[in-house]
Amino acid sequence: MLGHERETDLLRAIGEFPRVLTAAAELRAPHRVARYLEELAGTYHRFYDSCRVLPRGDEEATALTTARLWLCAATATVLRNGLDVLGVSAPERM
Repeated sequence: MLGHERETDLLRAIGEFPRVLTAAAELRAPHRVARYLEELAGTYHRFYDSCRVLPRGDEEATALTTARLWLCAATATVLRNGLDVLGVSAPERM
């Protein structure tokens, strides 16, 4: 379902999280996690700007809508976990 370039960019970025954590731990370089989270947020922003996630008005939700919502949830989980590793709280709302 997720074939848009921005979707695949975001999936790829999410998939990098374990590698970034491992490298940061081995090198004792927490700034790598912070930089990764900053890049992930930018990748998410480009995805959200290019791909409509929620249906408009009376439009029905499709399988693509569901897949994109799951992608948003996965991104939120990675951001939350990364911030937790750094000891930073992740507010639910701003």
